[in-house]
Amino acid sequence: MVLEGLRGYRGYPGGFKAYRKAFPTVELSWWHRVPDTRTIARLRALAPEGFRFSVYGHKHLTFRPSGEERRTLRRFLRRFRLFGSKRGAVRLLVPEGVEPEAFRAWLDLLEGVLAEVGPVPLAFQAPKPLHPLLRERGHVLVNEPGGPFLYLVDPEAPPGEGVGFLYRRPPEGLAPSPGTSSSQGAPSALHSRAEVDPD
Repeated sequence: MVLEGLRGYRGYPGGFKAYRKAFPTVELSWWHRVPDTRTIARLRALAPEGFRFSVYGHKHLTFRPSGEERRTLRRFLRRFRLFGSKRGAVRLLVPEGVEPEAFRAWLDLLEGVLAEVGPVPLAFQAPKPLHPLLRERGHVLVNEPGGPFLYLVDPEAPPGEGVGFLYRRPPEGLAPSPGTSSSQGAPSALHSRAEVDPD
């Protein structure tokens, strides 16, 4: 089963209340900052049963292990888990220039954080040299970069039983969500300071 939606609902006629009736899922941009707990609770309450929220982010992840990276990742994933049963998946963009050995150590850090906060379906949009490492570690890759983003979050499932998410850009005439500009596809620099509200 693949749930299809848009990358953001801002600009959708009638706002989220109309969007939730037209689509079963949405990808929210958490690229610049993560929303507060009240915003997440409000969206979760407005969404019907079966609706799924996926998120894209976070520009302040460096994909290099450090204490600050652990704190940023932990806050980001804890906040995403507040969607509860309405969680979709998290798409993480790994920029060019991340060395495989540093990324291997970062994946160790990620697995430690997931052991603390609980499981989160992740989909990586990463440079090709990192694909073998991600596959080796059992992580999902996003296909068709630059086009619709399809996350097959359990690709080993039997046909028809897996869950995936496909997000398309909003149609012409609808305003894109904040953070869906060209900077979303290719951030120019790695950042180390988090803009995540404290838990």
